[in-house]
Amino acid sequence: MAFSFEENKNEAINLLKKVAEELGTEDLNQAGRVFRAVLQAIRDRLPVNDAIHFAARLPIIWKGIYYDQYNPAQVPVKIRDGQEWIDFIRSKNAFAANNDFITDSDIIKSFQSVFKALRHCVPSAELHKVREAMHHDIQELLEV
Repeated sequence: MAFSFEENKNEAINLLKKVAEELGTEDLNQAGRVFRAVLQAIRDRLPVNDAIHFAARLPIIWKGIYYDQYNPAQVPVKIRDGQEWIDFIRSKNAFAANNDFITDSDIIKSFQSVFKALRHCVPSAELHKVREAMHHDIQELLEV
């Protein structure tokens, strides 16, 4: 099968637009920063095998962003409560956090929005596994 950069680019943009739609913004740059931060936080919370299975469903361009600065020797990061998770996501967007994540509620909404958008490319069974890999307090943030 031939590699089509345009097709891969369009898949990545379509998913980004889904994230922006869920966030309620037209700013694709902001949506991209938020998406990257949440994706990388999820990645670092998962055991290596689960992180790899999850990434397999992402459009190829988002896979590159997902794996950027990934260190399998340092995962899964232990996060035991919702506030630690909120702070961890904020740390993944350190340079723009003051614009994208003004309040903890912004981060919770971002986490929920990314999860909803991922339904467009990740099977529900895989998203369920990702969710189950999270501590109960983190899972509850998806239900708010």
